[in-house]
Amino acid sequence: MPQEDLSARDASVLRRPRADPPDGLPVGSFVFFPRIEVDGEYDDNVFRTRHGRDDAFIFRVRPSFTLSSDWGQHGLDLYATGEIGRYFDLSRANYEAFTVGARGRVDLTDELLWNTYAEFSRNALSFGAPGLLTTTTNGRRQIVNVITAGTDLVYNGDPFYGRIGPRFRRFDYVSGVTGNENFNVYDISARLGYRLTPEFSVFIDPSYEWVRYDRNSGPFNRDNQGFDVRLGVSYDVTRTITAEAGVGYLRRTYSGNGGKPQDGLSFLGRVFWNPLDNVSIEAEARRSFSQYRTFGATSAAIGNAIETTFSLRAGWEPFEPLVVDAGVAYSRYRYRGQGLSENYWFFDVGAKYFFNKNFYAGPRYFFERRNAKPTSVSYTDNRFLITLGAQF
Repeated sequence: MPQEDLSARDASVLRRPRADPPDGLPVGSFVFFPRIEVDGEYDDNVFRTRHGRDDAFIFRVRPSFTLSSDWGQHGLDLYATGEIGRYFDLSRANYEAFTVGARGRVDLTDELLWNTYAEFSRNALSFGAPGLLTTTTNGRRQIVNVITAGTDLVYNGDPFYGRIGPRFRRFDYVSGVTGNENFNVYDISARLGYRLTPEFSVFIDPSYEWVRYDRNSGPFNRDNQGFDVRLGVSYDVTRTITAEAGVGYLRRTYSGNGGKPQDGLSFLGRVFWNPLDNVSIEAEARRSFSQYRTFGATSAAIGNAIETTFSLRAGWEPFEPLVVDAGVAYSRYRYRGQGLSENYWFFDVGAKYFFNKNFYAGPRYFFERRNAKPTSVSYTDNRFLITLGAQF
């Protein structure tokens, strides 16, 4: 795609393709793009605790690849990523994670596309993740396998446009969890939009979700279902600015003795702005329902969260091989049951220098703070790392 035709999001210095991108390796009618990153990191509070902090040096390897079709019509991507983390003097914190998946696109007409995707991932939950009142079992991460599959139809007409499709997710907790916490999520979401001008449109985003646990233990039935509907506007000037904002209402009800419904304001706003060719700003605000597991004294899940998040990131390319960026974010989680709440602050700053189209390196600093109720699980954390990467 020519640079002048990129959207403001894709033209951002944080996201746009480089002037000299990796070539990939031809494999029949596909192109193979391998990549590997190696991190050296120092973390001053590995287990995200308020007292008795453990620090450690961490070595991390992240290999990945994408196999993309090179067809004139339709499309297919196969991909895989892996991550291996090793902690010096804290071997119980070591972990392995990976993801494999596929994405397909069928071009039904010039305006109508059919997308299908499927993915399997093995995730090592980060210490201090939302909903975790205890860091781990004996200092080890919680491991969850997630299966995702979905499909949607996308119509890009004029003046009407839209998409609709269902999705399924399966969560299996395989270690670090007491009892059976596994569950399924089924949802369907859509967008229907109308272009008032080439740059300005209005839309409606309805969605509905069902959550079903394999076993309901403890005082609450955690099976739940609910909807989220937002009305919004979108503004798009190619390469310069893309912005959308939607406001609506969400409601979540619980089966049996699951407790009172949760409802309230829902919103989502995003801005991608490139005031200069070498400066980009991205911002997001969101309030929605999130399916989190939280643990009380009996190690039973006690609630789900209304999540509110604000984030801002800026990128600067002072000269062609170097990109510098910094970001700040705030997230608030309010759970039903037992008065639990969490507030997170995040900040990071770093850079990436491209020696050529195949090799790059850069430093980064992360700060994280959780203010929680109960206060015993509040913490601060600082991380410093250097990343070396190769892509072909």
